[in-house]
Amino acid sequence: MHELKTILEEFSSRIDQFIACDVVNITTGMTLANVSADPNFDASLASAVYAEVVKANRRALDLLGVGADSCEDILITTDNVLLLMRMLGSDHYLGLAIGQKGTLGMARAIMRKFEAGLLAVVSELHA
Repeated sequence: MHELKTILEEFSSRIDQFIACDVVNITTGMTLANVSADPNFDASLASAVYAEVVKANRRALDLLGVGADSCEDILITTDNVLLLMRMLGSDHYLGLAIGQKGTLGMARAIMRKFEAGLLAVVSELHA
């Protein structure tokens, strides 16, 4: 878990308007590792709830015939926070919360850059 936390700390340092990020098991909603810049933002609670959103999205994509695993990411916007969930294989996702003034395109690019490393560590944890 230490290696995963280290990667998330490096990841978070590159995100403008960073609030929090988690690597989450989709089935259980459990956070494997997280980093938060805001102690009032309960990222683990949000991640568990959003695991249900990811599951519902997969069911919808499957029903549409697109394929449950075809989703790259899910974006949810609020008045002051952007929530982005990027799939890490079929079992996990990287959840990211950034301030509304954050750059969504840059956040997505950085998530893609870190995806392979995060997926490799997560795969090792479950091997």
